[in-house]
Amino acid sequence: MTTNCCWPSIPGIIMNLLLIVLALATFTSAQPAPEDLDPLLKGLAESPLKNGVDLEKRVPLMTDDPTAAPLIDLQVFAPPVVPRNGPSCTVELLKHTFGIGSYNAPAVIPYTPPTDPSCGEVGKWAAVSMNLSVYSIGTQYDRLSAIYLSHTEIWRSSGAEPTKTGTIWNTIKDVTHFTPLFSRPGDLMMDFSNIVASELLLDGVFDVALSATFHAPSKEFPTPETADIIIPLSNGSPDAPNFFSISDDTGAITSITLPPNTSGAYVEVFCSGNSAEEFWYLNTPDEFTSYFPESTGIVGKGPFREVQVLVDDKIAGFVWPYPVIYTGGITPSNWRPLTSYGAYDSPTYWIDITPFIPVLSSPAQNHTITLRVVGQGKSPSFNSNWFVSGSVHVKHGKSATKGTLTKYQVGDLRIQTTGGANSSDGTVWTKVTASRDVLIESELLDEHNQKRLVQFTQKLRYSNDASYANEGWVQVASQITQGTTSALHNGKQVLRDAFEYPISVFSNYSLYTAEFGGYGSAINQTYSRALTPPTGIYKSILSVQHAKGEIGMDNWSGLRHAINGTGSTNQTFAYSNGRGETYFRDIAAKNDGWVHDVVWGSLKNLNPPVPSSQIYGPIGGPGFRRSIAEEGRVG
Repeated sequence: MTTNCCWPSIPGIIMNLLLIVLALATFTSAQPAPEDLDPLLKGLAESPLKNGVDLEKRVPLMTDDPTAAPLIDLQVFAPPVVPRNGPSCTVELLKHTFGIGSYNAPAVIPYTPPTDPSCGEVGKWAAVSMNLSVYSIGTQYDRLSAIYLSHTEIWRSSGAEPTKTGTIWNTIKDVTHFTPLFSRPGDLMMDFSNIVASELLLDGVFDVALSATFHAPSKEFPTPETADIIIPLSNGSPDAPNFFSISDDTGAITSITLPPNTSGAYVEVFCSGNSAEEFWYLNTPDEFTSYFPESTGIVGKGPFREVQVLVDDKIAGFVWPYPVIYTGGITPSNWRPLTSYGAYDSPTYWIDITPFIPVLSSPAQNHTITLRVVGQGKSPSFNSNWFVSGSVHVKHGKSATKGTLTKYQVGDLRIQTTGGANSSDGTVWTKVTASRDVLIESELLDEHNQKRLVQFTQKLRYSNDASYANEGWVQVASQITQGTTSALHNGKQVLRDAFEYPISVFSNYSLYTAEFGGYGSAINQTYSRALTPPTGIYKSILSVQHAKGEIGMDNWSGLRHAINGTGSTNQTFAYSNGRGETYFRDIAAKNDGWVHDVVWGSLKNLNPPVPSSQIYGPIGGPGFRRSIAEEGRVG
């Protein structure tokens, strides 16, 4: 069965979408500077993709195909930059099956640093990367995953929604800046909370293989500067997920004291919304939820979220997160086999708390760092729950650090919500804007009373426009989050994070409750970021994705099951870094098949394209199709 459920003629809401796009175009200039973006745009212009390329078709892989060949899923990523030649070693860290009984039951194993000479001297590695490979077959929802080393989160990921013929995905992550953790024994924990239940028709388990590769330094690729110690901001449980599950405005508190000789301290934050917060950027301001019937399922508390970092209850900085869409998000057929950016490797964010060293290194009192989530609602300000964790990356100096906080300019959030309803056609519109400006300065002194001025600044801007029709079953939302986070130590830039995250979503659930009904969406999403982290080299990334798809459902009462669908996604991706390395990719998928995939740049061989034998061409694969006469849910 096919459906035409999801694309009615709604002139008013489409016009609103056009107006939103025009408004975003004039919202403000991009935060990544021209010198950040120019190499990326020039590289993309050199694409080797040509029209009319005749590529060999691969074996069909629709969901009910009897072939045993699995579907290869992927998230586009730039491969870690490692020494091209020289000794290295790969160590298997974990092999585990997350199936029955794995929910909130992580795999925990001891970790010991590798001592083989090919790995290089412990703690002096040129680079450390991790490789995560997962296989699943059957029916399963996407599931959140997190990897911790010594109770410090080092990787947050998600799982694919697998097919009946099996699905494989593989991601490689640069974890060099966690070298202090890899340099000593500890516990390695992986959480992949999964639910296998026959009554829900969920039978897919996750078979995981996790390894790490350690590269010895060379003259051309020396040991990079990292933190001296890393302090976890987590719940520290020995046998349960270590991120904090935050469901109220209090936040999660960690007691901490920095060593007296701390010269720099930086917080890295992991954060993701879940349940009613998974699509927080599509949530409706509470002032307008009464316009919609309860049956529509409109979620309140508004679309704005920020994650706050506080030192001794004093705000130190803010994170305005990128809206990662997981593989089952909004319309699942959009993301198979090409996922949205960040699905298998969620972005992290940095806050410089060096200005607070005089406070945090004082033993006179107990000190805390709090991770707090704030939304637009009341009591609490957001819907539960957010999974948040982090770590403090500490650099040592030669002597005790003293000093004074000289400037603290952190004003209230400037946020405004407007909107209205059109009585003639029943449409509703909302608009939320927000801004933040931060300036924190300290004057630090070493043992010789040499002064060092440290300055942390943030300039953040946000806008979200939404329109609703058909009692809220049809929604258009466009959001842009942009800003710059910067830290200067004696005039030297030690942190710069310039970003712009536009996203627009058109979703139609008009026939969601109908027998053999369905839903669909069209999504445009961009990740534009230039980052100089406090430990590591400069890198800039531009990812642009366009996705659309539809899902048809069965006639079960209660829990509905997808039985057919279509989906297509195309993406252009560009990466460059401070070592002059580049990676470019132009990739498209449609209906479970690859349309094209080309890769170029200096790093192309480290993350090559899909083999040409697996490319269908312009029409894509056979898709997410199944006869409605057959029982069961298609994954």
